[in-house]
Amino acid sequence: MRTPDPRDPRNDRKHWRHRKHGPGHPHAAGGGNPLRRPADRLRFCVDILLMVVLIIGLPLAGWAAGSLTYDHYQGIAHSQNLGKHQVTAHLTADTSHLVPVALPGGSVGSAPVTWTDTSGRHTGRTVAFEGQKKGTSVRIWVDRADRITLPPENSSVALTAGVSAGIVAVATAGALVSGARAGFHRSLDRRLDARWEKEWSLVEPKWSHRSDR
Repeated sequence: MRTPDPRDPRNDRKHWRHRKHGPGHPHAAGGGNPLRRPADRLRFCVDILLMVVLIIGLPLAGWAAGSLTYDHYQGIAHSQNLGKHQVTAHLTADTSHLVPVALPGGSVGSAPVTWTDTSGRHTGRTVAFEGQKKGTSVRIWVDRADRITLPPENSSVALTAGVSAGIVAVATAGALVSGARAGFHRSLDRRLDARWEKEWSLVEPKWSHRSDR
């Protein structure tokens, strides 16, 4: 067997360190060469595993986070909307405290109102538009305690929150998987470099005949 010539640039340590992880190397992961190193096979298997996690895990993470958030906000909306109902009230004074807004009415303000239901006569103050005078009939929302309240929340709020949570979950999971892959590759490369240095320190003196000096 011919002894490698240490003067040959192909036997230089830097040359082989540059090539050892290259895609053209016969041991490169993903190829069909049976001479692949165990580390190359491990790298390939981990990449495949993480790809499966991305394909299957990311949609599941987004769906789970979105569903939980949607159900949470739906529960809140249901509890807040419970008992709300509309009644017809009448303004007991003209609209005041007007503020210009980009609405057909031109300005919006507030006015005192009164209404009567099965529990008796009630009073309160509600939003009113410019031009609504004393005696005008308006529809208002009241709660179980006959207090003026906001209209019931619809499912759009819960849907928006669910979609947003799903997107955040997918982005976060994707970043974690990508970070895990990068960290694994760096760690594996460091171990391979350390092993390469150790093996080279044993072989290089024999190739360069420094051990005979």
